[in-house]
Amino acid sequence: MNRSTMASTLVLLGAVSCGQAPPQLTPPPITVRTQVIVPQDVPVEITFPATIDSPRTVEVAARVPGWLQSQPIADGALVKPGDVLYQVDPLQYRIQLDAANARVKQAIAQEQAARAQAESARAALVLAQATFERNKGLVDSGAISKERWDQITADLARAKATADQAAADIALAQANQASAKADAENAQLKLSWCTVSSPLAGQLGASKVDVGSLVGEANSQALNTIVQIDPLWAGFKPSARLLPAIVGARDQGVLTAHVELPGAITTARPGLPIGVTDGAPRAEGKLVFLDNQVGQTTDTLLLRVEFPNGSGHFRPGGYAQVTLGLGMQKSAIVVPKSAAFARQTELLVWVLKDDGTVQSAVIEPLAAWNNDVIVQSGLKPGDRIVIEGLAKLRPGAKVVDLGAGTSAGVTSNAEPPAREAEPATAPEAKPGS
Repeated sequence: MNRSTMASTLVLLGAVSCGQAPPQLTPPPITVRTQVIVPQDVPVEITFPATIDSPRTVEVAARVPGWLQSQPIADGALVKPGDVLYQVDPLQYRIQLDAANARVKQAIAQEQAARAQAESARAALVLAQATFERNKGLVDSGAISKERWDQITADLARAKATADQAAADIALAQANQASAKADAENAQLKLSWCTVSSPLAGQLGASKVDVGSLVGEANSQALNTIVQIDPLWAGFKPSARLLPAIVGARDQGVLTAHVELPGAITTARPGLPIGVTDGAPRAEGKLVFLDNQVGQTTDTLLLRVEFPNGSGHFRPGGYAQVTLGLGMQKSAIVVPKSAAFARQTELLVWVLKDDGTVQSAVIEPLAAWNNDVIVQSGLKPGDRIVIEGLAKLRPGAKVVDLGAGTSAGVTSNAEPPAREAEPATAPEAKPGS
């Protein structure tokens, strides 16, 4: 024990022996760094978890029964409209088409024959009608016999009946021709269905049947699924309380949206391990859908952002983040995230007072921005907040400010370190104690 420590101990013992209270030692100040808040204009952005969806998902099916003959395009390939995906054996449908076309020709021939008969019947009717007109006044004069007149009348009736039958034969032949053409068109349609083509641009999934299988039956119609992957939708559900701000930003033309895939894995490179990329895949999008009602139990509503996916980094069914930009927050109060701490349901910061002590202040955050928090209330310009050394602080604690670091929304106002407090010394013992 050195002499200084021994002397201090003897003084303390003497003070206690005289009935005096031991001196109160002042705790040394806590070393912190502070910054002064300066308002600034910052973009207001809100991030939401989102689910990636495809605007179009189409099930490819066999529309006619038959044996699956070939699959020209492999599973998982990118396809465009009209690309042949599958081929069903068309032989039986070609035979049906040939038979239907033959019936069409037969019906056409029947119509031609009926028209020829109709022409002959019309000529006979004209002759019978003329004979009737010439002889109808001769019966009363006795120029022709009653029997001859009856024969002329019967000939006219038969000619009319024959003409009517010829017209009916023409109509029947035309009906048979229409029916045969319909059968031929149906056969042609079924034959075309043997070639299964892509109805949209997208990516082919995994086949549900193999070449050589019987397809097109009630339980084996589905062949594959095509999913549109460019562009895609990112669906998310913000609180209904944010809807006025989102709609207002959209109407003012300042609304922005981008979709990000956080935690993406980089492509492996020779000599380097696979790891999480520093730059997550990101795409700019546009708000294209707001649901027409708010969920009764969740107080949220569905929104969709459409974004390009030419790189193919995003896939339907995956998860992403959507960040909406709502414009600029003018003269915003911004504090570093490292300066804020939580207490139950409140968010607080330490504010440095003029007397060198600190007090906590409850802040109401508006949004996160980079590594900072945009504060809606609880602070004012010029307030000095603690940004480092928060762990040991208590209300009223004396601090030593080592100066400010750098952070958005605050300005540096470094001060020289305060002089360390002198160690407390006990009062001198009175004589006779």
